[in-house]
Amino acid sequence: MQYIMKTIVLLAILFVGLFTGSASGQQQPQLEKSLLWKVTGKGLPQPSYLYGTIHMICDADFKIAPKTKNAFDQASQLVLETDLFNPSTPALVKAAMRADTPLSKKLSPTEYATLDSLMQQKMGMPLKPFDNFKLTMVMALMMQKLFSCAQPKSYEMTFNQMATSKQLPVGALETIQEQLDLMNKAFSDEQIITQVKEFDSARIMMNQMVENYKAEDVSALYNRMVEELMDKHTIQIMLEERNHHWVTEMPEMMQKGSSFFAVGAGHLGGPIGIIALLRKQGYTVTPIMN
Repeated sequence: MQYIMKTIVLLAILFVGLFTGSASGQQQPQLEKSLLWKVTGKGLPQPSYLYGTIHMICDADFKIAPKTKNAFDQASQLVLETDLFNPSTPALVKAAMRADTPLSKKLSPTEYATLDSLMQQKMGMPLKPFDNFKLTMVMALMMQKLFSCAQPKSYEMTFNQMATSKQLPVGALETIQEQLDLMNKAFSDEQIITQVKEFDSARIMMNQMVENYKAEDVSALYNRMVEELMDKHTIQIMLEERNHHWVTEMPEMMQKGSSFFAVGAGHLGGPIGIIALLRKQGYTVTPIMN
């Protein structure tokens, strides 16, 4: 059960998702290569900052650059995607991931046997302990196993620890319940099963995304997701709807003081990305290169 609870927490900090599908055949305009952006204009009393995270990454690839530490030190609050570190989060995630029908009854015998075999081969565990959970739980397990390290690090957790040490308030752009509801709506059982079957390809893709991330190439991350990793339905729910909601929440937070927004890097780029949406609202959003 301790392992299951640990997995439940990991589920809440998943990357946007690794799901096959093609949304568009067109490449989007390229942004400057930076994970850190400054937001000014429209009467803001102080600049705020937008930082693109990758929700899990191995320690050897984990880095917080001096420019990022400097921006963080100037902020008066940290704002994450969701209220991940609320004490009630593990219970909420566990409840949201509980299945109405056990997987052993929901899936056909052939599907169950195939998924169980794949989990044992690729993840080193049987499907049985997760029989009463939704397949989204299997997605969380797979995400952790895509990395070569046993314990991937979290930028969100590190930023939260930094905020705690500086006694900074920590806000959120959405509740954990809202995020969980979106995840359950965005990913079908068929998508998850297909992705488990393509585990080796997903691992290669994750390695490529980590390299894009280390290069601070938010445009490449966005293009990779919409061209190779997500279908139209998933893009609409996990990117478009959330981004539009977030940029309606950010102005009031920025007016109250300098905010350091830490959200998945895949949300920054593209025509529906936070950078483009903030610019449409009249804000000046500029990359911080050094």
